[in-house]
Amino acid sequence: MRWGTPLALAALLASAPPPVQAADPVQRVEVSLTIDGAVPHALIVRRLAESIGTAAERLLVGRDSEVVARQEASLAGVLREVLDRVVRGYRVTALGFQAGVTTTVIVRVEPRFPVLGDVPIATTFEGIHPDVQPMLRATVEGTTPELRRLLLGLPVDSLEWAGPLVERRATELIEGAATGFTATSRIETVPAARLVLTVAARDARVVRDVGVRFRSSSIPFVLLDQHAPQVNSMAEFLRGLPVAYVSAQRTRFEAIIADRLAAYPPAREYGVVARPVLQVAEVTVVTVVADSTLYRGRIEARVNIGTQAPAPDVRAQLGRAIGPLEPFVELTLTPQTLALRWAVGVRIEPSANVSVGIKARLDGEDQETFLTYRLSPDLSVRGAYFLQGGTLEGTLTYRINEFLSWEGVATSRGAVWLRVVSNL
Repeated sequence: MRWGTPLALAALLASAPPPVQAADPVQRVEVSLTIDGAVPHALIVRRLAESIGTAAERLLVGRDSEVVARQEASLAGVLREVLDRVVRGYRVTALGFQAGVTTTVIVRVEPRFPVLGDVPIATTFEGIHPDVQPMLRATVEGTTPELRRLLLGLPVDSLEWAGPLVERRATELIEGAATGFTATSRIETVPAARLVLTVAARDARVVRDVGVRFRSSSIPFVLLDQHAPQVNSMAEFLRGLPVAYVSAQRTRFEAIIADRLAAYPPAREYGVVARPVLQVAEVTVVTVVADSTLYRGRIEARVNIGTQAPAPDVRAQLGRAIGPLEPFVELTLTPQTLALRWAVGVRIEPSANVSVGIKARLDGEDQETFLTYRLSPDLSVRGAYFLQGGTLEGTLTYRINEFLSWEGVATSRGAVWLRVVSNL
């Protein structure tokens, strides 16, 4: 008998039903969203799904999944009220749950009228030269299809939360399309709906000043420099533009300046062919490589160094190009004696690197035959024969820049010296 009570208790416990265990709590929420009518832009759809998902997580995460299933109607009613406030402009037409550890919220919405149609875009430019605006406008217009798509079919009431999204996307599109620029935007609904874009420089590094310099092998720099103000005005439109944008569009800007140089009256009159090259920085330099197809002009100041060197002189030469033939007249001034010597000659250029010619002084004292060969753009050799003295002279020229050259000179009589030549 003493074992009867424990055995009965054990049998009773064995026959009792097992305790009820709680179901798994909701740990994650997914959203299945359906939008009736015109489907808005993917960014709008994503924001709708994110807003619904955030509200559903606050309501459901941590709750027993079986309780969520049993209380689906009441919980869906609570969530519907929240969504009506969060996603303004859209009305929830159906809402349900597929309860589980990962609970799926199934939502169907439709837009509330009025909705936006094809919204026009008005673009203004802040601090940008009128000559650049057409180019920049064409770049901006490349982004307008997506901006219109963002607004198409959007309920007017939804602009409370969707407006900043559209404006931020507009800024991203402009900054991606136009290097160095940004845009601010606003959506207007009265008197009619439109998107207003204001484009302005974004970068702190902008072109603050424009400089001009000239390079030429046929026009004296003293003649070119007087046209620097006119060239500067041709490039005035660069001021205020972001350095990065000018660098990216350098070829197009060079073409604009080239067209203006070609239309410049002195360039047409004297057959000058000018090619601009931009060195882009906050102080942008316009280098104009100019040469005349009709006339050849050179002014050189020559300083000779050495015990056997002749006196310094200044030479001015003016020629007229007739195909490869160039007749010219030359004036040489020797400052020490104030002597002037006139000469006439003719030069022929059978190729871009070779020129041959003859020059005779008008006083009859000498006659020179010469040949020049350019080894490279900066290095050349010249041989000359002086008839009166029967002297050969060889010259090796190294051009440091467009204004300055070094020359080594040697003659058949044993004279050797250095010469510094400055192109004026």
